Amino acid sequence: MTDSDHKTPPEWAQRLLAYFLKDELAEEVLGDLDEKFLLELEKQSAWRAKLNYWYQVINYLRPFAMKKSKNSIQVPMLTHYLKVSWRSILRNKSLSAIKIGGFAMGIASCLMIALFIGHELSYDAEYVDQSQVFRMTNQWTEGGESGRWTNLQGPLKEVIEDNIPEVELVSRVVFWSWGNAGANLVRTPDDVNNLDEKGFIYSDPELLSILEIPMVYGSQEFALTAPNSIVISESVAQKHFGLVDPIGRDLILNDDPNTIYTIGGVMEDFPTNSHMQADFIMTLTGRKNGPGTSGWCCTNYVFYTKIQESVDKQVVENKLLSIRDSYVIDQLKTVGAPGLEEMRAHHSYYLQPVSDIYLNTAAVSDDLEHGSRELVWIFAAIAVVILLLASINFINISTAKSVGKAKEVGLRKVMGSHRSALIWQYLSESIVYSVLAIVFATMFTFLFMPVFNQISGKSLQIPWLSWWFIPSLLLVSLVIGLVSGLYPALYLTRFQPAQILRGKITFGRGASIMRSGLVVFQFAVTIVLLIAAIVTHQQFQLIMNKSLGYEKDQVVTIHGLNTLDSAKKALMKAEMLSIPTVTSATIGDFLPVAGSAIHNRNYWLSTQRKMTDGFEAARWTVDEDYLDTYGMTLVEGVNFTGARSDEQSIIINETMRGELGLQEAVGQQVIDMFDEKYRIIGVVKDFHFRSVFATVEPLAMVYGRGKSVLSIKVSGDDMMQSMAAVGSLWDSLRPNQPFRYTFLDQSYQRMYDSLIRAKSIFLIFAFLSIVIACLGLLALSAYVVEQRSKEVSIRKVLGASVTSIFTLLSFDFIKLVVIAMIFGMPLGWLMMDAFLGDVANRVDLSWYLFALAGAIGLIIALATISIETIKAAIVNPASRLSLNELVG
Repeated sequence: MTDSDHKTPPEWAQRLLAYFLKDELAEEVLGDLDEKFLLELEKQSAWRAKLNYWYQVINYLRPFAMKKSKNSIQVPMLTHYLKVSWRSILRNKSLSAIKIGGFAMGIASCLMIALFIGHELSYDAEYVDQSQVFRMTNQWTEGGESGRWTNLQGPLKEVIEDNIPEVELVSRVVFWSWGNAGANLVRTPDDVNNLDEKGFIYSDPELLSILEIPMVYGSQEFALTAPNSIVISESVAQKHFGLVDPIGRDLILNDDPNTIYTIGGVMEDFPTNSHMQADFIMTLTGRKNGPGTSGWCCTNYVFYTKIQESVDKQVVENKLLSIRDSYVIDQLKTVGAPGLEEMRAHHSYYLQPVSDIYLNTAAVSDDLEHGSRELVWIFAAIAVVILLLASINFINISTAKSVGKAKEVGLRKVMGSHRSALIWQYLSESIVYSVLAIVFATMFTFLFMPVFNQISGKSLQIPWLSWWFIPSLLLVSLVIGLVSGLYPALYLTRFQPAQILRGKITFGRGASIMRSGLVVFQFAVTIVLLIAAIVTHQQFQLIMNKSLGYEKDQVVTIHGLNTLDSAKKALMKAEMLSIPTVTSATIGDFLPVAGSAIHNRNYWLSTQRKMTDGFEAARWTVDEDYLDTYGMTLVEGVNFTGARSDEQSIIINETMRGELGLQEAVGQQVIDMFDEKYRIIGVVKDFHFRSVFATVEPLAMVYGRGKSVLSIKVSGDDMMQSMAAVGSLWDSLRPNQPFRYTFLDQSYQRMYDSLIRAKSIFLIFAFLSIVIACLGLLALSAYVVEQRSKEVSIRKVLGASVTSIFTLLSFDFIKLVVIAMIFGMPLGWLMMDAFLGDVANRVDLSWYLFALAGAIGLIIALATISIETIKAAIVNPASRLSLNELVG
């Protein structure tokens, strides 16, 4: 740069001012600014003078000084464009309804999916000390693979507190049915009626501070420090005590005067986007038996920790590993635990961020309800597809009908309209359509949100008051409106009026390829969604109708027996059997559905107790009528008889027999981790007592009576009459306790509520995607019919039949749909195969599923195309051809 360049005003600033400033002001203002620039150069550096010059230029860009462009858009002209746009909507009501409705449907679908995804991703994001809060888990790494699970030994808490200063707080928690965790009957000392309440957990006092649980009454620090103290949720407090402070009041559980808890605090209800859901937190402080008392033998507790700020969790994990080697293994050796060398080689600890627990990307095994990150991504992909299809349709319909306005454009040009004004007319009309679509989309979302919440099991709300919501919708409508109107506006307005009025404009080969590509894309997506919908439905039907190895129909589980002693339970069972329609009854808390009691132990053949690591098996306590009530089959041996000898007997399932390595199990002796010995008297056929997506696990049944659940098998078709008789009997025996029962088949279905909800959401939005894709095909078929209208009319004049014209117009589309099937079917297979993964009891991806999807896609395409093609085939040629064309 030369020295003279530094002494001249900035050229771009001069050009900017000359372009925008009124002609009568430009010369004078530029002269004044140049003089001032030279004066500034004498006082300060060149870059400061140029900076000041730019400031002066920008300061002159005001409405009073700017020139009036003959093509600028004035308010009256803009009003005119809006009126023309509105008239266009009214003149083409059916097309406008498709255009606006399809786009509104897509936006509403995306909005609901976005709210759902946002809620799934928001779990446990409210913690102030987010980076310090973790759940402590086990980790077993062997052969390049890792497995993680939660439960740890109770005494480990004190060891961590004494040896790892980086851990600020640590708390044990009991979620599973142990002691009074789970559900209980609750009343105050002044009341005789019990209320059934769920959501009981145990924890140490530190949990309130670790999870930053807000307190309504009481403090996080002291609410659970006293023995037999309990913290209840705000909603429970209002139910039992009204709006008064209940601290110091008592609650009696299960009508047991020895089980009284004193309220130490009231917490706010857990938000719906928290992985932890509890209404009652019972303290582990000072317990003499049950939860809070087990030693190094048992892994009964979930651990939550809060580490010091700025401490890397890897540091804590390394110190936990050191504790394992220096302390934990020695304690386990004292209690005779096997496999300690393998533990030293493969076992470690993993701190899972609390924000990861719900979506559980670390694949930690626990008993909590989880969301699915894969499902979130699937729904996000569906939202993107819906938005893309809806936007393409919006653009296509704009393009399809733009040719019809070609003569209007020509006439306006003849009358003196500038190209810029015509472009603005197209864009304003497109934006009006887009804004109307957004308005209808918000209305659809508002109307269907309650239904969506019911299906999804959420409590989502439209964020009307969020700063980003309305601006985002306006931005979307503006962008889509500009994009959809830009192509026809720029294309049609570039022709000369003579070309337009003579009908000599045509859309080129590039546009045709683009349209064909859109058809292939839209129906490839349609085929993939059809495959996904069919496979999802088949998988669901497989789960619901699978042979489980037990009978779930006509079985009723009656809850609330935990207030009765053993004699009254036996009387209740006997009285139930006196009802004619009750064919069998059993008292047992261990049910083959989620939510029932859980108890695991390690087992060995008695001769191998010190030789092998053994294996873990579920341990159920059942009576002599359990197998008959649930229709379970013995494949070997005999059932319990109710005799005293049954207390030393055990019935195992086929999987446990395989784990023991036995061909014939009856008569063999097994021993558990507490050195209790049992003689195998029977082997029950494997049945699914966990999810059907998992393989059947080992199961050991020992003889005993349940605590809180009576199951009955009911015969006959009049279930209502039978349950009335059962309820009447219950009321006569337990007058101060509500009669509560569930049907086992419904409890089984509730195990898969999340799957059912996901399936329903997926099918609904898949259907909407297909509808939107069909609207796109309808738009393209309308476009092609409009382009070939004269050709069709001439063919009709020459004698072509309706069938031949329909075939002519449909063939190209059907060809494209077949190409879409060729792409969509393999893609659909790959996606569903990856989605099902290696889960047990997955549906077979047979060829007929894909053939069915292809056939449905083809039928949908034909039906959609027929709307425009048949209409074009039957129209009177005279309405489309001039006299010269008819004669010549």
